[in-house]
Amino acid sequence: MPQSELRLVQYSGLQAETTMSPPCGKVHMALRFKGLEYDVVNLGNPGQTKRYNPRGRVPVLLFGEEAVVDSTDILDTLEQRFPSPPMNPSAPADLARARIWEDWADEVLYFYGAYLRWCCPENFARLKANKLGQLPFPLRLIIPYFAKRMVHKRFHGQGVGLKSQEVVHRELRTCLESLETVLQDQTWLAGPEISRGDLAVAAVIDQLRVETLTPWSAQQVSQFPAILAWLQKVHQKAPCASDAGPLPESS
Repeated sequence: MPQSELRLVQYSGLQAETTMSPPCGKVHMALRFKGLEYDVVNLGNPGQTKRYNPRGRVPVLLFGEEAVVDSTDILDTLEQRFPSPPMNPSAPADLARARIWEDWADEVLYFYGAYLRWCCPENFARLKANKLGQLPFPLRLIIPYFAKRMVHKRFHGQGVGLKSQEVVHRELRTCLESLETVLQDQTWLAGPEISRGDLAVAAVIDQLRVETLTPWSAQQVSQFPAILAWLQKVHQKAPCASDAGPLPESS
């Protein structure tokens, strides 16, 4: 299959070529890491998603007419069809660690970022002003209401949805401190080379760094030099797809 038949279906970021979604960012980075050419299909509203995925979720990666959904399944498929360079470590223990880091990014770290963006009134106002408010009328009135309602419904009664903003801030800070401690002693998260675990975690950190939308988390990330140095190395191999500003030059 020609590489040009690859198409990534996503919600765009503040620019058409970026994304506001960590799972979409993870797929962008995997495609770039593997040096694959691909096109981007930006959806205008959530109602368009089911055209590509009956579950109504992105990312979706189209291999010609074949659709693969879920960012982890997409990375598995890319690794199977385009094995070089590898995202999966060759050592079984390192591969296990890479998958644990990926799951932590997707199922823990992601939800702290989503909470900050959608459930904190001051940040949701920034999201509306910088992104949702740019939609054409009447979508700019309808989409913010239904999108926020959908996110709150997903959070209701579980996980971060049960916690106050103060607790979410404290727990996210603890996550960043733990990641900083790990990266002070090793170059990559799972073995001697970059892996899918690095891509998944970096995709979430990149979204936390978008100061326009979540200035508190951007300021927090900026305080951790080992994370910033690691992120710089990740981006050299798999360029960032978020709206975060440039990283500071490492000393």
